[in-house]
Amino acid sequence: MNVSLVYNNKKLIGKCSKFAIEKVQGTSPFVMLENFEPKQPQLNENQQIVVNDVKQDHENYGIPKFSAIHLAFTTYATGYYKDHLKNDEEFYQVLRTLIAWAQEQEEE
Repeated sequence: MNVSLVYNNKKLIGKCSKFAIEKVQGTSPFVMLENFEPKQPQLNENQQIVVNDVKQDHENYGIPKFSAIHLAFTTYATGYYKDHLKNDEEFYQVLRTLIAWAQEQEEE
């Protein structure tokens, strides 16, 4: 299977199996992607600890996935993860990873 890398403003954002450039009269050309998979951020060790905590809350206590993610957001806002996460961007990467995990679980 051929894979094409997808960039936006020179930044790798994912990959797809097929693409086509479409032109519609009166508009700028646009790109159609098939089987797009967004790039998953590489998490550092502390970010992975937070991700694992949220997954364990779901598995051990039966908390629904999106409720566990919401709880992580609330917990982050209170400063609980300040020893694990340096800044908001690191937390955004954690959130993206958790949302992708929850979506994958729903598809199964």
